[in-house]
Order: sequence, then C-alpha cells, then structure tokens
Amino acid sequence: MENAIIERFSIKPAMANLLFRIGLSSFFLINSLAAWFAPNEFLELLGGNALASAIAVPQFWVYVIGINDGLLFLLILSGRWNKKIAVWAGLWVFAVIYVTISEGTAELIEHIGVLSFILYYFFMPQNTSTRQNNLN
Repeated sequence: MENAIIERFSIKPAMANLLFRIGLSSFFLINSLAAWFAPNEFLELLGGNALASAIAVPQFWVYVIGINDGLLFLLILSGRWNKKIAVWAGLWVFAVIYVTISEGTAELIEHIGVLSFILYYFFMPQNTSTRQNNLN
C-alpha cells in the first residue's frame, strides 16, 4: 500500500530536473530584474567595495549584473551545458560573496545555499531530458 502511494506521487527524473532548474534559475531572474528595475541596492553595495569601484563605476557593474544574471537564468532553464554553466554561475556567486560579505551573515548564508544548488547542478545527470524519457 505504501509503495503504491509513493509511486503514485513520484515524478520522472526529467520533471524533477526541470523543477530544479526552474528553482535555481529563478534566483538569477530575480537578481537580473532587480538590477534593471531597482538598481539602488546594487549601486550602494558596489560603491562601497573598493575593488569593484576601482575596476569600473558602479553603474557599469549594475548593467553587467542585469545581463549576466539574465543570461544565467535562460541558460540554466534551457538545461544545456550544465557543467560549464555551473562553473560560470559558481564563480559569479563567489564574486557576489566578495562584494556582499560586509552585509552580514544572512547574505553569506543565502549565497552559500545558492552555491550548494549550483554544485548539485554541476553533478546532476544530464541525460534526463523529457525526450529521452519518452523514448524509453
């Protein structure tokens, strides 16, 4: 009886993969939209970081954040090139941690959580597309 209930509510690997990618990519979508429509928080953080300010003006970095996070959203959602995209996203989040470390523990914990999802994304199976599961 218990196995029948578990089987009834289980999902195929392709659906689990898609749901995971939607969740992970939404983090980058929100940041991209915030960079475009509410850039003040980013401007304050970047203005207070000596290295970021030395490389470029904060407004430039806000554009980079908007474009980069928008691309990461689309690429993670597409489900292609998992390992390359995960490395890119992981390095990006490490850079974000460097800039936001002065904001406190909550920011650090949030970004470590995102890094753990990116790490899973790096290692998750790539052969779980809907098309392949429908062929089996």
